[in-house]
Amino acid sequence: MLAILLGNAVLGAYLILIAMILDLADGLAARALNVKSELGKQLDSLADLISFGVAPAYLYYHIFNDTEALLACLFYVLSALFRLGKFNTLDYMKDFNGLPTPAAAGIVSGYILIYTQDNVITPGWLPMLAIILTAICMNIRMSFFSLKGESLTRDWKLWFVILSTLAALILNPSFALIVCFGSYLVVSFVSGVARNV
Repeated sequence: MLAILLGNAVLGAYLILIAMILDLADGLAARALNVKSELGKQLDSLADLISFGVAPAYLYYHIFNDTEALLACLFYVLSALFRLGKFNTLDYMKDFNGLPTPAAAGIVSGYILIYTQDNVITPGWLPMLAIILTAICMNIRMSFFSLKGESLTRDWKLWFVILSTLAALILNPSFALIVCFGSYLVVSFVSGVARNV
């Protein structure tokens, strides 16, 4: 809610990042304490819808502020809503089916940071393409790895994401967020293709 109400795109993007960390922490805490409930599951998804659906869409619209941006943001929020609703109806799975909403928010927020802080000149169609493709990825039939794996420290996909993010932090911190979640999307796609070959 702070990311929305404060009306500052850069600060909002960092607040969404904090929400991601808290979202990861509450899941780890629940599994460590072996506590879960249907109410907790629903509340978690409602919080995710605000943090990773509405907030990034609002920040995106706050920057571009035109009819095309409004339609793209509506599509993004509806995609996040459908993704989270679908997730709540499925049984537990090790991996995610479709791009998780925190990762989608990371890509949109990362693009916002680059656009607002680095004055990057991009083609007019690129911002629209970024948010629409991210929205579509939330509901495609593709497996995305999660942080729930038992041999996570030996997973090449995780290490690729970590090393890519560290490299971005060293070279240009503004790109770190989009590199982190963009590389997550890429390695999940490559891994999925390799499994089906």
